[in-house]
Amino acid sequence: MFLNPDTVNKLPSDHGLGPESETDTQGDSFQTQEDIDHDLFYVNPNEAVDDDIYVHDDSDIEIDLENLEQNIHHDKDEELPELEPLFPGATVTVGAIMLLLALFVTKHSLVGDGVQQLLQLISLVLPQGHKLCTSLNAFKNYFKNLKNPLVKHYYCGYCFGYIKDSQQEQCPYTKCRKPLNHRRQYFLEMPVKHQLKKLLSQKDFYSNLQGRFSSRQNVYNDIYDGELYKSYFNSDGPLSNPDNISFTFNTDGAAVFKSSNISVWPLFMVINELPYRLRMKKENMILAGLWFGSNKPEMGTYLKPFLDTFIELENGIEMSSPDKESTFTMKAYLLCGTADLPARCILCNGMQYNGSYSCWKCLQPGKTAKVGKKGGHTHVFPFIENQPKQPFRTKDSVLQDSQAALDKLDAGEKKYVTNGVKGPSWLTFFPKFEIVHGIAIDYMHGVLLGVQKTLLSLWFGVSKKGKAFNFCSQVSKVDKRLLGIKPTSSVSRLPRSISQDLRHWKASEYRSFLLFYGAPVLYGILDDQRFAHYLLLVNAVFILLKMGSTEGDISRAENMLFDFVKMFGVLYDKCSITLNFHQLVHLADSVRYLGPLYTHSCFPFEDKNGILLKMIRGTQNIDNQIMTGVSFLQKLPELKQTTIEKGSYLEDFYNSIESPNILKRGLKLTHDIYVLGSIKFRKLTDEEHRAICQCLGYDPALEQYRSFKRIEYQGFLIYGTTYSRMVRRDNSTICYSCENVEMFGKVLFFLLLQTNDQHSGLAVINELRCKNYNPDSNMLSVEKFQTVKAIPLSSITESCINVELPDDPELSFVCRIPNCLESD
Repeated sequence: MFLNPDTVNKLPSDHGLGPESETDTQGDSFQTQEDIDHDLFYVNPNEAVDDDIYVHDDSDIEIDLENLEQNIHHDKDEELPELEPLFPGATVTVGAIMLLLALFVTKHSLVGDGVQQLLQLISLVLPQGHKLCTSLNAFKNYFKNLKNPLVKHYYCGYCFGYIKDSQQEQCPYTKCRKPLNHRRQYFLEMPVKHQLKKLLSQKDFYSNLQGRFSSRQNVYNDIYDGELYKSYFNSDGPLSNPDNISFTFNTDGAAVFKSSNISVWPLFMVINELPYRLRMKKENMILAGLWFGSNKPEMGTYLKPFLDTFIELENGIEMSSPDKESTFTMKAYLLCGTADLPARCILCNGMQYNGSYSCWKCLQPGKTAKVGKKGGHTHVFPFIENQPKQPFRTKDSVLQDSQAALDKLDAGEKKYVTNGVKGPSWLTFFPKFEIVHGIAIDYMHGVLLGVQKTLLSLWFGVSKKGKAFNFCSQVSKVDKRLLGIKPTSSVSRLPRSISQDLRHWKASEYRSFLLFYGAPVLYGILDDQRFAHYLLLVNAVFILLKMGSTEGDISRAENMLFDFVKMFGVLYDKCSITLNFHQLVHLADSVRYLGPLYTHSCFPFEDKNGILLKMIRGTQNIDNQIMTGVSFLQKLPELKQTTIEKGSYLEDFYNSIESPNILKRGLKLTHDIYVLGSIKFRKLTDEEHRAICQCLGYDPALEQYRSFKRIEYQGFLIYGTTYSRMVRRDNSTICYSCENVEMFGKVLFFLLLQTNDQHSGLAVINELRCKNYNPDSNMLSVEKFQTVKAIPLSSITESCINVELPDDPELSFVCRIPNCLESD
């Protein structure tokens, strides 16, 4: 690489990439008394912490419990006070009850008075000599001394340049030099090394990092199957060492209050080597930094401390784990990042999404197009048939364009942007980081909030009335169909109206519309050509989100997207072919490099942004409030491991507070099938009995059968139609395998059989016969048969969504769910 961090000093000072006289990236860890008064949460890892913190009795508990972490690091011979019984003879320890109370008051957002009264209420039923604290202040003081160390990094409030010396009174940038007395601002770094050590101190955490070594076929199941990860793994690459790990990062702005422009920009990182569900859990995510205020971050300033961190991580740091007998050296790498288009522009130091050469994957410039009759303009990317996604950007071409931009700046040229690159991104200085392939295309923002949202506005927007592609006169019929759908429990939000609620739809609702509802409710509404065109998008995204897609599947999806973008300019306004539509031609490559789309989606990060915002209850000391809550969330597994015995009733209670909607599993039938709810005796009809005999090949000759209505299967909840408590949702539709042929049905109920002390299960179903089976399609037309059939539970392959149209009872569709891991 011919660029180095010092070359960024040639950039204008408003880039904030570092003062011309300094290259040190270490933050200032000195804390003045003024800082302590202003920022009660800041902790210098090298200094003692003042525990005497004033607390308002009526303040929120998440702000009160600034030290809501328990020091569990003791000498081996030291008595652990948290393991003392709550009262003489009690089976519950002080630490366990305090942890459960802390989780409870945080989960239910109790304020100070509520916590005080709860403590006093519990103490009324405890015997004399109990050790439960009875005051809010004592409760707060119980949790102390285990904050994550924070480092403040200062920057100039005028030019956003990084400031090494927090006592400096004048901006060090030669093009700024303004006084800093009232404009010295800061962002926070939460040292990644410290958080890694805490995570690895948990039992089984290191063991959970080894899933990448499972035998894998030539399919795309996770990020490990992408070419980028393989480049670090194959041929004895660094990630082939079980001690080493990699990260996916995300940053994006989240508005704090509707009435102001204050926003927070957290820098999240997830450990790719953890199984997907574990890596996306809030307590396993690393919050590496926090920028807050009324301005977007200057990435050269914000990322500066993390560059030093990753240089050190790639050289290796000493770690220990209860899963290993001795210490080991861990190396960590920044593998990839995901963000929406505005955040991606400032991360990569590239052109905005509405400018020339704004695609980060290729060097197509696009062109300006006129919008409407009033003379407005937009930037579009017409489909180029002979090279739809070429010429490609590469890491080398980005570095060359960065250098060219710097040279033009040196020459005093105003138009210094080169091929959409404004100058070097700090990401190019991160060791081994692939600046092109390592920046993901996020389907949440690009496909759902971009393409699908645009299509709905074209179809049903009143402003497009009279156009050949506008069907606003049919919106009431579409709404009736949409509101009649009963999705499965895996879909977080019930369908809402297009005519009344579209402006309030969330990304998850656009996802459900694209994958499950859209094609069925638009059947017979769109003309045949536009309906077939829309199915190209639906089926392509389904394949790219699916677990187990082959290279052949990915190539078919890519061709579908090529055809979709190519025909879009013919069937709709050409001025709508914006960057979001152009990125569709690169979507298949995103899977090839980084695995299925869900592995690098912004959905889990947006969810964590929501959690951060819920921690903010007032306008003062926003950073304090967020870090208090985050530190507690990250500490929960460690506290739980120390104070609550695994498999005990206390663990069950802990889990019920943390995740109250998770159903309690009953009898385990196989390694991935569990009975939910009670098992009762059932007398079968003659038709049901014949179906059982046909399935088993013999007559069990029983008067009554043990029956149940619900199961959990590979994370899916499957309910029989006889489960009457389900009103607005339908979990009964399944796909099952019969002699290697995929078939569909609606479960009526389940039966439990026992042979030689072995349990097995059957599902009694009504068959749904598929009329247009296509393995590449997630929407299949089916016909329901009232005849009863029985199948082994082991033949079930997946849960599906059944869409029936109220205006046409003959029409029924089965929509398949691409994977059981992604949460919307």
